[in-house]
Amino acid sequence: MISNTAQQGTGMLAMFVNLDPRWRDDFRIWLKEDMFSARMNIGFNACASYDLLPETNAAKIPNPAFLTVYETASLGILYSEPYQALRRKRDTKDAAFHQRFLDAERYTLSWVGPELSAGTPGFLPFVYVDRFDLTTKNLQKFNQWFIDEYLPGCEEIESLVRLRRYTIIEGNRRVFLFHEFDDISAINDKAWNTLRGNEVWKNVAIDQGSSAAYRRVISEN
Repeated sequence: MISNTAQQGTGMLAMFVNLDPRWRDDFRIWLKEDMFSARMNIGFNACASYDLLPETNAAKIPNPAFLTVYETASLGILYSEPYQALRRKRDTKDAAFHQRFLDAERYTLSWVGPELSAGTPGFLPFVYVDRFDLTTKNLQKFNQWFIDEYLPGCEEIESLVRLRRYTIIEGNRRVFLFHEFDDISAINDKAWNTLRGNEVWKNVAIDQGSSAAYRRVISEN
């Protein structure tokens, strides 16, 4: 279903990082026991952490190995005092992990409709993420194509359950596309490759390593 209203909220936080292998097991324990629970307690909708699927990387330079995402009812929650207090008053473990992050990229995101949506709450098992810039002269063409062709085309892909577009409020790019799949094998199908091969993408400034799929490892909602 293509919806002109946000079905799961209008705010999102996304964090891409690499980690030394010795910290990887503890990383997920820390997220689940500390980070996720603290954020759910102050009203976040859902949290999830994903592993990169290296074979889906769109360029030779890889994306960071880990993606963690947080969904909120509105962008305002990400600037509210309860959340900012969590960021200011990090405990010892929290501070230590943030120092261990490598190649970290943090994005504060605001929803831009319409979206391809489903009623299932929480984050789905697989995501495909695009982070890119658009020049002013290409904005209208891309936005029209996105509404008229890309969203309806994605709706025809059975395992592509949700697609949300965000404006990047904090982060080093301008546009953030967040596709959620039940089965990531759909990105090998003709329908997906036709959409992704459209000439409109030639006007999109996608840096090397900024489009790829990830597999969910842990979540909470």
